[in-house]
Amino acid sequence: MGENPAASKPCAPGSAASIGVCHIVSGDLWAGAEVQVATLLRHLAGYSELRLSAIVLNSGRLSQAAQDAGIELAVIREDQNSFPAIFWKALHFLNGRNVHVLHSHRYKENLLAAFLAWRARVPFVVRTQHGLPEPHRGYRSLKQGLIQGIDRAVARKATDAVISVSTEMTRTLAQHLDPLKIFTVPNGIDPQGILSRLSIQEAKSRLGIPSHCKVVGTAGRLESIKRLDIFLLTASRIAPQRPEVRFVIAGKGREGTNLQALAKSLNLEDRVLFLGHRDDIYDVLRAFDVLAITSDHEGLPMILLEAMTMGVPVVSRAVGGIPEVIEDGTNGVLVWSADPSDVARECSRVLTDEEFRRRISADASRVVLEKYTARIAADRVLRIYRSLLEVK
Repeated sequence: MGENPAASKPCAPGSAASIGVCHIVSGDLWAGAEVQVATLLRHLAGYSELRLSAIVLNSGRLSQAAQDAGIELAVIREDQNSFPAIFWKALHFLNGRNVHVLHSHRYKENLLAAFLAWRARVPFVVRTQHGLPEPHRGYRSLKQGLIQGIDRAVARKATDAVISVSTEMTRTLAQHLDPLKIFTVPNGIDPQGILSRLSIQEAKSRLGIPSHCKVVGTAGRLESIKRLDIFLLTASRIAPQRPEVRFVIAGKGREGTNLQALAKSLNLEDRVLFLGHRDDIYDVLRAFDVLAITSDHEGLPMILLEAMTMGVPVVSRAVGGIPEVIEDGTNGVLVWSADPSDVARECSRVLTDEEFRRRISADASRVVLEKYTARIAADRVLRIYRSLLEVK
């Protein structure tokens, strides 16, 4: 794969060189990828050798986070502009800014970056692959296949570096792209920003959960790839044996109605809370005794790193980049199947064994601080920018 940026000399802010970098991102959601982009931008803004700007295709928390970080910003609303209109407005924003690198974050932004680089004569294009394409059926499957084909062609022909968030994803991308231009940069979090001022009892109380109850929860987009049906079936295995356990799902998405219907069919209406989107997700996490991740695939989920930082024990299916972070039985628990009974067994083990829960929680926090901070991620991304300009 591409040369490991971590093998370079440590870089410190303040180099004499000036690298112009413009990030292009949608910002229509506030989920794991958007949180990661906001965190990365905030830390990249701390390097004086970077002249950082951003084009955000929607107004919201991401654009506000970029503005708060002091980043030059253009907000171009995609619900009010066609793709050609977005292109011309973005081109106008880039004119005169002497941008060396366009850094995009999703397929539409990847295509936009390729056209902009050609028209504005920007030397280099970088993209971050936050996750792999999610499977669909019928018409949506055909549409996805077309988009994916175009996106791969853009990656091969008009992209100089591809950042992958996990080694597992890097191996998958290398089946279609030149391995020498793929760089693995795991997501990073800002530990100082991951906190809740609530006690565990206060956090549960805010959710209407009695303080003596245990909570198995999850958080993320309510989409089929997240397999929250497995989460609910896991709850149905635990609930009869553990009447004190409550189950929490935070997030919104297209599967919301189906999941609520499934919870009702499993007689879990009184045991499962559907919270919808939450801006206070750290207060919600504070109420969890276990975070359960039941997805069919993940890149490197931010909620995983956030829970580990807060000392919330994690039970997760061994998918995507998660086994690169969790060492089974040491800083979390991995489940190597999609069987809800297996997930339920491991969740019950964590709930029951106080010493085990304390030990994996402590080691989880340590691992994140040593390997998965935003400063580490930003430093590696900066090295990629530097390496591109050195090649030139």
